Amino acid sequence: MILNIIPKPNKVELLPGMVDISSLPREYEQNDFYPDEYYRIEIKDGKILIATKGEQGKFYAEQTLRQMAVMGKVPNCIITDLPEFPYRGFMIDSARHMQTIDEIKKYIEAATLFKFNVFHWHLCDDQGFRIESEKYPLLNEKGSWRSCHGFGSKNMEKYGGYYTKEEIRDIIAFCKERFIEVIPEIDMPGHTTAVVSSYPELSCRGVQIPLETTGGIFKNILCAGKEEVYEFCCGLLDEIMELFPTDYIHIGGDEAPKARWCNCDKCQQVIRQHGLKNEEELQGFFVNRIIAYLKKKGKKALCWNESLNSGLLDNSAIICDWMDRKHLSEDYANKGGKIIIEEFYRYYLDYPYGMTPLKKTYDYNPYLEKLNFTGRQNVIGVETPIWTEYIEDFDRLCYMCFPRMIAVAERGWTSPKNADYESFKKRVRNCDGLLKEIGIKIADSTEWDPDITVRINDQLDRLKTVLSPESVKTFLFPNKDD
Repeated sequence: MILNIIPKPNKVELLPGMVDISSLPREYEQNDFYPDEYYRIEIKDGKILIATKGEQGKFYAEQTLRQMAVMGKVPNCIITDLPEFPYRGFMIDSARHMQTIDEIKKYIEAATLFKFNVFHWHLCDDQGFRIESEKYPLLNEKGSWRSCHGFGSKNMEKYGGYYTKEEIRDIIAFCKERFIEVIPEIDMPGHTTAVVSSYPELSCRGVQIPLETTGGIFKNILCAGKEEVYEFCCGLLDEIMELFPTDYIHIGGDEAPKARWCNCDKCQQVIRQHGLKNEEELQGFFVNRIIAYLKKKGKKALCWNESLNSGLLDNSAIICDWMDRKHLSEDYANKGGKIIIEEFYRYYLDYPYGMTPLKKTYDYNPYLEKLNFTGRQNVIGVETPIWTEYIEDFDRLCYMCFPRMIAVAERGWTSPKNADYESFKKRVRNCDGLLKEIGIKIADSTEWDPDITVRINDQLDRLKTVLSPESVKTFLFPNKDD
């Protein structure tokens, strides 16, 4: 008999007899020698015994029982469970399109059901700054508002807003109750149009620019040659660290074109002064200064894998590997660095099922091919992002995320030897009612693994979106004043 539990427990011993667990009394046993996330459930002799180290393991045991209760009668059994990875994350992009606090809580509650333990919150980008800042108020007065919805939307009304510190603290507290750590992402030096539009003096040219309304990679990034830029970044991070109690801050480090730096006297002066070879090494210098500051404050930095391109990155940084054709992340892990797998072609949830079918997500092995024994030990987890350029409403977001997000949850918790896609699909259907109770509408099972015709059409539709007149114009002429 299949126990309809996601993530699939790593060890299940079935015992004789069936029982309705809703009426059974619970007993608890604590053992300090167990790992924090470990739990053991014994259902036998007319009772449920839960053994854990403490409250976190107990909480995960309750999520398992919450799913089992939907089955009605279940077999007496012993479940012994511990996750494959210590980091099991989900990311929401609130910079391109915002979600309400209630919607974010629904998403978190669904993630809770499947034992995620990290909420990576993408809160600023070229199209908006979404955190209340008392230290730098122009980030909200200017940087939180763009001229229109953008990204091909026909809605030309001004779009924007930001989360107040009170709202953010509410989300952090909500997550803490569910043993989920909230890690904010503050992009630098690239993806900072919202910042340099608010404070133009932080760019190389000091020219006033608007927020972007399309997707893309934009040249107006933070200047690496001005000391006031580093002072600003550290000041902003002080405010962020005061708000978020986490030990980790994501500082971006991806997609930072160097055209401005190449033509900036101050950037070139820093390159000469510190004996750097090129602008790529200048980014390494920039990022390392920020990492050093975070270290001084007792914090650790997460960066996207492009931060490895300089060859200079401080080895304390945790790398989020999303698209690394040079295999630098694997080399980094093989030499002792920590990495998180967020594979673009499998774990990104904003692409249609025709491009990323559920099976493709589920079957992906996060232990990358070029990892040696040491490297495998340094894969600390998995994460699944949802980017919202083309996702304006919550139902659409849920449709894109569920059940693919659940597949990543299972691969983050369940040992590869226990993975089973066919049983996974059946177990997802068991959770449908629980998700509906939370307010999550998942994609219909007929859409999870579409046939070749649908796949071709989905890819063509996506291509049309990417090649819309506005997007092509942005790609070809990212800055009209060049």
